[in-house]
This record gives sequence, C-alpha cells and structure tokens, in this order.
Amino acid sequence: MLNIARLLPFFGRKVVKDHASAPAIEGFVTIDSFENGKCRQHVEGSNIWTLTGREYLAELISLKNFSGDEFFRNDRIAFIGLGVGSQPEVANISQLVSGVPYVPGEFLARVRVPGTFPVLSSTSSRTAVRFIREYGQTEISLPDNVILTEAGLFTDGDPDNNWSRTATPTGMAVADRAPMAYKTFEPVTKTTSFTLRVIWEVRFL
Repeated sequence: MLNIARLLPFFGRKVVKDHASAPAIEGFVTIDSFENGKCRQHVEGSNIWTLTGREYLAELISLKNFSGDEFFRNDRIAFIGLGVGSQPEVANISQLVSGVPYVPGEFLARVRVPGTFPVLSSTSSRTAVRFIREYGQTEISLPDNVILTEAGLFTDGDPDNNWSRTATPTGMAVADRAPMAYKTFEPVTKTTSFTLRVIWEVRFL
C-alpha cells in the first residue's frame, strides 16, 4: 500500500485526500503443503491484479442492457492454475510462464464453492472473498516431484467465445488464457506424499 504522507511533496493535498479515500483491490495468496497432516511448507504474499482482471471487474459491475438484464460479463472466478515458471509481477501479464497440469491434460483446477467472505475488521462486511483449492497427493505430481513457483486466478469464461460459460476450456492456462490475478512465490515442492492447499483472497480496502 502507498504511504500517503510520502506523496504530499509531489501532489496537492486535495489529490492525496481523494486518493486516501479511494477503494483499493488487494490480493493475498497463502500456499501450504502437508504430509500426514503436518505442514511442511508455507508461503504467502500479495499478488498483482492484471489488466485482464481489472477489465473484468469494470465489466462485471456494468449493465449492458436494461432489457432482459443483459450483462457485459457472466463469468465468475472459478479456477486456480499453477506453474513452474516465474516473471515480474506486472499488470500486463498475459499467461503463466509454464503452467503444469493438476491431472492429465487439465491445467485449471476448480476452486471450492461457494466462496467464503472473511471479515477483515469489526466494521466490514463482505469486503473480501476467499477462493480455496486443495490438491490431493496424486494431483500435480504426475508422477514426479514438481517445484511450483507461480499461480494464477481464472474465470470460467472462454476468452475465445466472448467469455461464454457454456464450454469452459480447462486446459488453456499455458498459452491461451490471461489470469485475472498473478502471483510468483518462493519454490514449493509438491510430491505424491504431500497435499497442497491454496487460499487466494481478494480484498476491497
């Protein structure tokens, strides 16, 4: 988050005041691996919200037509994709560097539904949403050890078909699909002895 006080020398006080009261979107990712119920690795950190994700949010809150409640977007956050590559966390990220399948031929794993709404403070209500995916021992490890270093958050819409949800391709995470949010992290090893849990929170501050 920006330190407002440090911006004062460069901007007028009204600009800084308006910025301080503006809503911000923050993503926070937690990844844990477990063996026999014991946590073996834990990584966490904030993520980048991509340009694709920002466009998605803008269209999601916009009504296209009053007649028939027509919307610009009907797709929803539904998948997490994992990879073994790494790239700078910048807004124009268009794909995972090197996505890995969690089962043969499938790169996008469904998140748990319904989503949950963690309470961020005593005065907030549903200003954050939490997406969770738990991977079994034989998922991702196919059959060798995999060292994971990146993750993306994806919707259930087809980008090649006006984001239609009728035939969502789940094998597209490598080359044809931009994540809504992206995170690169310190290496996490996934073996057939480990389960893996990814918790991805989107917070509106």
